[in-house]
Amino acid sequence: MLQNRIVTHPEKCRGCRRCEMACSWTDQGLMNPRLAGIRIWKLEDEGKDYPVLNQQCLDNFCGKELREQKNTGIPACVGSCLFGALEMAGGFENE
Repeated sequence: MLQNRIVTHPEKCRGCRRCEMACSWTDQGLMNPRLAGIRIWKLEDEGKDYPVLNQQCLDNFCGKELREQKNTGIPACVGSCLFGALEMAGGFENE
Protein backbone atom coordinates (compact mmCIF):
# COMPACT_ATOMS: atom_id res chain seq x y z
CA MET A 1 0.00 0.00 0.00
CA LEU A 2 1.33 3.43 -0.95
CA GLN A 3 1.71 5.82 1.97
CA ASN A 4 3.05 9.37 2.29
CA ARG A 5 5.86 9.86 4.73
CA ILE A 6 8.22 12.62 5.81
CA VAL A 7 11.74 12.40 4.43
CA THR A 8 14.60 14.45 5.87
CA HIS A 9 17.50 15.95 3.93
CA PRO A 10 20.01 16.87 6.67
CA GLU A 11 22.41 18.48 4.20
CA LYS A 12 19.79 21.19 3.55
CA CYS A 13 18.98 21.93 7.23
CA ARG A 14 20.14 25.34 8.45
CA GLY A 15 19.06 24.94 12.08
CA CYS A 16 16.40 27.68 11.99
CA ARG A 17 14.01 25.50 14.05
CA ARG A 18 10.92 26.73 12.17
CA CYS A 19 9.78 23.10 11.96
CA GLU A 20 9.94 22.74 15.76
CA MET A 21 7.98 25.94 16.26
CA ALA A 22 5.31 25.04 13.69
CA CYS A 23 4.83 21.59 15.22
CA SER A 24 4.62 22.81 18.81
CA TRP A 25 2.29 25.69 17.91
CA THR A 26 -0.28 23.61 16.08
CA ASP A 27 -0.14 20.75 18.57
CA GLN A 28 -0.34 22.57 21.90
CA GLY A 29 -1.58 26.08 21.05
CA LEU A 30 1.68 27.64 22.20
CA MET A 31 5.24 27.82 20.94
CA ASN A 32 7.37 25.42 22.94
CA PRO A 33 9.83 23.37 20.87
CA ARG A 34 10.15 20.87 23.72
CA LEU A 35 6.62 19.73 22.82
CA ALA A 36 7.38 19.22 19.13
CA GLY A 37 7.61 15.85 17.39
CA ILE A 38 10.77 17.01 15.60
CA ARG A 39 14.09 18.08 17.02
CA ILE A 40 17.09 19.73 15.43
CA TRP A 41 20.26 18.11 16.68
CA LYS A 42 23.35 20.29 16.54
CA LEU A 43 26.40 18.27 15.51
CA GLU A 44 29.00 20.72 16.81
CA ASP A 45 32.04 18.66 15.76
CA GLU A 46 30.82 18.59 12.17
CA GLY A 47 29.22 22.04 12.13
CA LYS A 48 25.88 20.61 10.97
CA ASP A 49 22.24 20.64 11.99
CA TYR A 50 20.26 17.42 11.73
CA PRO A 51 16.42 17.17 11.76
CA VAL A 52 15.20 14.15 13.73
CA LEU A 53 11.55 13.06 13.81
CA ASN A 54 10.07 11.04 16.64
CA GLN A 55 8.73 7.56 15.83
CA GLN A 56 5.10 8.69 15.82
CA CYS A 57 5.84 11.25 13.10
CA LEU A 58 7.74 8.68 11.06
CA ASP A 59 4.90 6.14 11.31
CA ASN A 60 1.87 8.30 10.58
CA PHE A 61 0.91 11.83 9.52
CA CYS A 62 -0.14 13.63 12.70
CA GLY A 63 -2.73 15.79 10.97
CA LYS A 64 -1.12 19.07 12.12
CA GLU A 65 -1.15 21.54 9.24
CA LEU A 66 -0.33 25.21 8.93
CA ARG A 67 -3.40 27.44 8.86
CA GLU A 68 -2.64 28.62 5.32
CA GLN A 69 -2.15 25.03 4.11
CA LYS A 70 -5.26 23.38 5.58
CA ASN A 71 -6.50 20.19 3.91
CA THR A 72 -3.39 19.80 1.76
CA GLY A 73 -1.98 16.82 3.64
CA ILE A 74 1.29 18.66 4.26
CA PRO A 75 2.46 18.48 7.90
CA ALA A 76 3.20 21.77 9.63
CA CYS A 77 6.89 20.90 9.99
CA VAL A 78 7.26 20.25 6.24
CA GLY A 79 5.24 23.31 5.24
CA SER A 80 7.31 25.62 7.43
CA CYS A 81 10.75 24.48 6.19
CA LEU A 82 12.29 27.18 3.99
CA PHE A 83 15.30 25.15 2.89
CA GLY A 84 13.82 21.85 1.70
CA ALA A 85 15.24 19.80 4.57
CA LEU A 86 11.83 18.13 5.03
CA GLU A 87 9.53 16.85 2.31
CA MET A 88 6.68 14.46 1.76
CA ALA A 89 7.50 11.38 -0.29
CA GLY A 90 5.51 8.33 -1.22
CA GLY A 91 6.64 4.98 0.07
CA PHE A 92 5.36 1.47 0.52
CA GLU A 93 3.84 0.41 3.81
CA ASN A 94 4.55 -3.14 4.92
CA GLU A 95 1.43 -5.09 5.76
